[in-house]
Amino acid sequence: MYEIVIFMFLPFAEPNENDALTVTHRHGRIVEFRSLEACYEHVERNLDALKAFAGQEFPGVPVAKIECFQKRTST
Repeated sequence: MYEIVIFMFLPFAEPNENDALTVTHRHGRIVEFRSLEACYEHVERNLDALKAFAGQEFPGVPVAKIECFQKRTST
């Protein structure tokens, strides 16, 4: 499964400061994708909503990039 990660542009952030958000839920439903292609298609269709979500967590900070990654599995 794949998930969306939004990276913020924080050029002066401390090394241990979080500069990314993992999108886990939307409208109470888990957001995950079976393929990398499906993940990026979702990003393209929902780019404005994803940027707005990031803006709520990081007011006034621009989005650097939005990527899809394979979810880590718990061991």
